[in-house]
Amino acid sequence: MGTGRNATATTAERPPAQPVTRGAAAGYASGDLGISIAYFAVGFFFLFYLTDLVGLSPAVAGTVVLIGKLWDGVNDPLIGVLVDRTRSRHGRKRAYLLYGAVPFALSFIALWWLPAGSASTATAVVATVLSLVFATTYSLVGVPYQALVPVMTADYDERTRLVAYKAIASAIGVITGGGIALVVTSQAGVEQALRIMAIGFGVAIAVTIIIAATSTRAYARFDTVPIAPVPLKRYLQLLLEPNVAVLMGYKILGAVATGVLTASLPFVATHVVGSTAASTYALAVYTITAAALVPVWSRWSHRIDKRRLILVSNACSAAVLLAVGLLAGAGTTVLFVAGAALLGTAMSAYLVLPPSLVPDLVDFYEYETGERHEAVFFGLWMTVHQLGLGVAGFVLGLFLAGFGYEAAAEVQDATAVLGVRLAFALIPGTFLVLAALLLLRYRITREKLVEAQAALAASSGSGPAPGTGSPR
Repeated sequence: MGTGRNATATTAERPPAQPVTRGAAAGYASGDLGISIAYFAVGFFFLFYLTDLVGLSPAVAGTVVLIGKLWDGVNDPLIGVLVDRTRSRHGRKRAYLLYGAVPFALSFIALWWLPAGSASTATAVVATVLSLVFATTYSLVGVPYQALVPVMTADYDERTRLVAYKAIASAIGVITGGGIALVVTSQAGVEQALRIMAIGFGVAIAVTIIIAATSTRAYARFDTVPIAPVPLKRYLQLLLEPNVAVLMGYKILGAVATGVLTASLPFVATHVVGSTAASTYALAVYTITAAALVPVWSRWSHRIDKRRLILVSNACSAAVLLAVGLLAGAGTTVLFVAGAALLGTAMSAYLVLPPSLVPDLVDFYEYETGERHEAVFFGLWMTVHQLGLGVAGFVLGLFLAGFGYEAAAEVQDATAVLGVRLAFALIPGTFLVLAALLLLRYRITREKLVEAQAALAASSGSGPAPGTGSPR
């Protein structure tokens, strides 16, 4: 193995393999709080808002949301290319946070400003445009934000710790963004309440992202020089590289699993447990438990190979899903919520370990090929996640239809209820196990990364990066 077939045309200083201060880590993670608030508030309630408040038909509203999601998936790698080719004294990625925070917040606020009962073709067009603008600004901030991790440290374990901070902030964002449900369901003036909440969230989004940009100022010197461009056809070939293909394949399978899991919760709560509120309680308990245990999985990853930890985590998650799906019944809300806590315990690893592998891919790919793709890889990571979520809805819909589930029926027959049980018990667990088994083929281990980073540092004339040791 060499140091690459093509030299990367960059003279940027390489980040050291040393701990990131707690202040910088917490400040950086705060950006994920704002991003998650926006993402989950829109994901949970934008469709409801378009149908029940604005008055668009479900088909039209669904089309508006679909167009935004499709564009969100397409533009992530494109923005990754743009970020990698940017030059800025603020740091290529930080510049997008500094200048994109306010437009992103404003685009979120604007989503909730359509007049109630204004259903028309013009309203649908405006909603689509707003959705596209939101998706674009989300990616302009989200892609470079994710890609800051390999800039802040080159250390294998320190990157996991950074992602752990992000995972906790993201979980808080999920709960906060989901809190808008309280406004929707408990306020008489829903339209006004939504707008007040949107402004409050918008301010929080802008402030947290700016805090993230400010907290990472010390790392700007590692990220000022644009990455040498490669022919566009090379970007299309990235997914064929073995480690890239494995990691992105894992992400798609994992996204299908989590997408089906989340989407099936209301079905199980309503038609199996008999309590529509049970899904809300379960999701809250799951999220809180998963976030609380992130530091535990992060520490274990210092001693145990991440791929094997993920296999254990996913297998345990599949077992919990199978048990809850088969044992839950009418009036078993406590069992259902307890199962959510156990699932959060196992799935906590999913929040922290897989994302920490992407920064390592950036360094190792440069070592193998001489091409460095920071934001591009994170853009692909976000794109395949969106693709997986889209596939999840399709898979769940087909599965339930196969068991005769009737969308308009308040009470489902026994076969349809069995389909709901099996969808929750089998589909997510199966995809989680398949994802973990695929990840065992991912070849970038701690030892190989250390060797690659040392070789890259030596080839740049600076010697081994601090803390990386020498090549094995």
